Order: sequence, then C-alpha cells, then structure tokens
Amino acid sequence: MLLLKFIRFLSGYVVFSARGGFPERFINLCRLNKINLWELKSSGSVIYACTDCGEYRRIRHCARKSGMKIKIERKCGLPFFLNRHSRRAGVLAGIFICITVICILSTRIWSIEVTGNVNVPSETIIGTFEKLGVRKGTSENKIDIAKAEIEALQELDELSWVNINFEGSAAVVEVREREKVPDESDETPSEIVASRDGQIVILRPFNGTQVQKIGNGVLKGDLLISGIEENKDLTVSFCRAKGYVVARTERKLECSVGKKIEAVKQTAETAAYIIEFLGIEIPLGKTDEGSYSEKISVRINGVTLPLSMTRCMRIHNDKCTVNLDSGQAKLLAALRFSEKCAEEFRYLKVQSEKISANQKADGFTVGGEFVCIENIGKEVPLEIEETDEP
Repeated sequence: MLLLKFIRFLSGYVVFSARGGFPERFINLCRLNKINLWELKSSGSVIYACTDCGEYRRIRHCARKSGMKIKIERKCGLPFFLNRHSRRAGVLAGIFICITVICILSTRIWSIEVTGNVNVPSETIIGTFEKLGVRKGTSENKIDIAKAEIEALQELDELSWVNINFEGSAAVVEVREREKVPDESDETPSEIVASRDGQIVILRPFNGTQVQKIGNGVLKGDLLISGIEENKDLTVSFCRAKGYVVARTERKLECSVGKKIEAVKQTAETAAYIIEFLGIEIPLGKTDEGSYSEKISVRINGVTLPLSMTRCMRIHNDKCTVNLDSGQAKLLAALRFSEKCAEEFRYLKVQSEKISANQKADGFTVGGEFVCIENIGKEVPLEIEETDEP
C-alpha cells in the first residue's frame, strides 16, 4: 500500500468533485471505460474521488453523459510540486543537494560503538581503530576489515578477539578481553616479615617455615615466615614464602585546622564549543587542555547521527585567605578527619576507637586512637650470601 502511494505521488494525481446529474451512472461509465478511481466518497449530493492526471481528461466524457459537473479540488504529486516551483531554482537546487548528501552519508560511518569490554576503556579501543583507518566519515568499502582486526589485536594486548560489524551507518566493534592468569612461575626465594608493630591473631603459612606463633608480639621488620626449609637429611632448601598473617595493631590519626586557611575562590568561567561532523571538528571559541569538556551526540530513534557538540568549560580560580570562627574550624577539622579515616581504614577492620577533639588558640584539632585487625605480612626477597668452601 505504501509503495502504491509513492508511485501515485511520483506520477501525480488530482482530487475532484462531481455534483448534479446521476452519480450512479457516472461511476458505472467510469468503470466501463476502465478509469481508475480511489478514495471515492459522498457528501450530500456531491461525490469526491481521486484519479490519475491522464485519466481525468477521459472523465469529462463520462460526466457529460451522466449530467455531472466536475471540478478539480486539489492537485497532488511531484509533477505539480515541480511545476509550482519551476521558477525557484534555489528550491530545486536545495532538494537536489539534500538528496545527494543523503546518498553520500548513507555510505559513510556515522558512529563507532564498542561492546564486550570491561577493563579496557572504549575510548582506547576507538582511538586504536581510528589510527587504523576505521573512523567517522570513512567509507565502508575503503576499510580492510581483516587487516584492521589483526593490527588492533597487536596494538591492544589486553584483547584476545576483535570483530567489526556494520549495522547501517554504525560500526560496532565486538571485543573479548584476555583472562589474566596469575603468574606462579616466579619462585625467587623470599620471606615474609611484619610491615608494622602488632600482636599476631591469625598465622597461616602456605609455603616456608613458620617462625612466630599466635599471640606473639612483633615489631616492624620481624621475621614471620622464613623462606628456608629444613629437609629430612638435615640439608636446607630455599623457597618462596607464602602465608597469611593477621595481627592486632594500633594506629593514631590527627587532623588540625587553623583559624586562617588558604582557599581557592572561583572568579570567572568561560565556555567554548566544538562542533564535530563526520570527524571534522569546528571550534567555536578558544579551548584549553585543562578545561572540563562534555560531549553531546545527536540521536534520533536510537540512531547516533554523525553530528555532536562538545562544551568545554574553563574555570578561573584565585587563591585567598579565609578567616574561620570556632564552629567552622571544628566542622572543617571533623570533615577532614573523617575523610582521612575513610582512606586509612578502607581495607582494615577497626576493633575499637577513641576519638578526641581539642580547641587551641590557633584552631581546632581532631584526633583518634584505633585498634585494628589487619594483614601485616609483607613479602621481601631472601638475602643469600654465597661463601667459598675451604
């Protein structure tokens, strides 16, 4: 049905009205003369219908025989449109240019999408393929897909498989990342020592000789698991010590804020824009490397068009001195102390804590003493001295 409407639009048709006389005879005569009518309807004593431009001339004979008076209500289709605008060369040129641009764009890559990646950023993958010729605005026929896939795998060691598919005007890059296998081949002799002072709570040696016991207090640098093993024949061998040592440790944190602090104040803000079309960038304003950028792509019905705009914001700051009262200094000290604790104890378990806040003449101080449970085992190379036997 849609194809039929398109064909009628190209050939042109008219909408006419007929009144008076005998409508039934008029329709029968049109049928006998094989005149094509569609969208036939009546409104009172007037009937309306559509017919081809060539058929309309033959309708006059049927109208005279049936006593009907016909009148063209509307002319539709491409021929009438071109006839109305035949003196407007700009309109016709615009239509021609529009059709040409659409035909050219339909053969180009509008967007590049990446699927299947988790650890490798999409920007890195897209940047690699752009170096290999797979970029926006490039014709699909000019791309050697097999060569681009092989060279991309050579450039990106994190990927084990790459495939490029074209869906309309979008290039979809499907990737599969390599599974990282832990390297167990390194058997360099080593030992595990304490990374800080503490009391051992859990000690599980997986490889090597256990030196300490649960409940022992150790200092930083004390040997926990040795990389020297004694054999049954009273000889010794060196190995890579492995184990898990958890101890109860103590930590102290403190954060001070003065009544006068150095701050940064925003003084101005400038914006610049970059319009990108098929990989061609058109800057509107001056952009700096340190500016914050936000890219917006044009999408219609889920399809990404080769048109985007990047907004680059540049914030200008000046240093200044801010005077704080007691309440502000206390609040800022508590905030910084909380941030410091969150960073320090990210991977630790705090067993107990004692926090204090003290006001001083020049500001405010927040401190705390913490008892933590943490892994203090640290692997270090085993130092072996070679001596010449007498």
